[in-house]
Amino acid sequence: MITVPSYNKQASRLNIAYIFLLVLFSLNFFSAKYAASGLLKNLSYGTMLMAIVISLPSFFKISDGQFSFPIKMISISIICSIFMAYISWGQEFSYSVSTVPYLLWFVFFYLVQIQFPTNKIENTTLIYGVAYIILYFFQFTHSDVVYFGFKEEFSEDRGIIRINFPGAGIFFLAYFIALNKVSEKTKLRPFLIIFLIMGVVVTVLQVTRQSIALILLITIYHFVKNVSLVKKIAIVLAFAICGAIFLSFDLPIFQGLAETQKETVSDGSKYIRVLAGEFFLNDFSPNMLSRIFGNGFPNFTSNYGKYMLFLSDTYGFYITDIGLIGVYVMFGIFALIGYLIIFLKTITLYVSPDFYYVKYYMWLLMVTCLTSDACFSINFMISNVFALYCFHVACQQHRANLQIQKHLISESVEPAA
Repeated sequence: MITVPSYNKQASRLNIAYIFLLVLFSLNFFSAKYAASGLLKNLSYGTMLMAIVISLPSFFKISDGQFSFPIKMISISIICSIFMAYISWGQEFSYSVSTVPYLLWFVFFYLVQIQFPTNKIENTTLIYGVAYIILYFFQFTHSDVVYFGFKEEFSEDRGIIRINFPGAGIFFLAYFIALNKVSEKTKLRPFLIIFLIMGVVVTVLQVTRQSIALILLITIYHFVKNVSLVKKIAIVLAFAICGAIFLSFDLPIFQGLAETQKETVSDGSKYIRVLAGEFFLNDFSPNMLSRIFGNGFPNFTSNYGKYMLFLSDTYGFYITDIGLIGVYVMFGIFALIGYLIIFLKTITLYVSPDFYYVKYYMWLLMVTCLTSDACFSINFMISNVFALYCFHVACQQHRANLQIQKHLISESVEPAA
């Protein structure tokens, strides 16, 4: 008997509204200053906690699929790390509320159980992607006042006012969804083209070398992967000419990027991320238990959190700058293994062209997984959940298609026998 996953195109309005609002609350209104404390912050954390509790039954029911096991490994490791923060650092359980956003992995299982339609996730992501671009430009043009994020994320660096705008995960996923759909015959194509152009502009203005390189390389790859050699050469040349034209303007932003690259190369083994990684791997964990099960996420009002702030302020050692090493330090070896399994599966598993955007998004996570907190940041958590859920659906549909093909082949062979 052939089992075909029934991912409905329709979903209850309640579930659609619930998932839509969960994105907003998980991003804490794009880390808006008015939501940094008080009622709105409590509402955000309360909504996330409710989403986790609602997802718990699904966590225990769902066991099939390519990503269930590694995500369960990560989720259980995060829960265990709460106890490790108390055992190793004396961080009281009352501070563990800071860990709530990292437990949004549980929502993955809820989405699987209710078979939430992927087109609703795509539309929701695109809406928040547009919101991200609009809010970024608002903050960029009003950089004298911090409306979103934190003051330390604002700096006049690399030739421009640099703003690391919160919620980048949902923006990148939206960009790749738009990239995947722009080649389709759709009335939304003009909107998608404008979105992609503005997406590149926003990425360049944030002056993050890896993000700029990845966005451009993945965009070029998407347009050349299925065309003739002549068209491949033409597309690459077009991008190269556009890049050369921009560089010829000798803008301060490009000078800043070049200077920073030279500084990074000259630093070599003294590069601050290398030093931070060595410290957190070799000297940070106080005991063997923490080396196995992690140290937990620090609440920055606890003594543990204050020590982390001391390390960042005094030595420039930020756990958010060391990627998967940060995952290991906070959540332990099993969480790290979970992420490595996910990355391996996203490389090897097939998805249909309709779902290429999840591949692109996971490529971005994999390339940046050693130098950023994208794989575990609050700004990426909900988009990570969305991406892996859509990847799960793509794998299930591909498996069902293979079953159907196998069944049809066997039926066509039987009469001849």
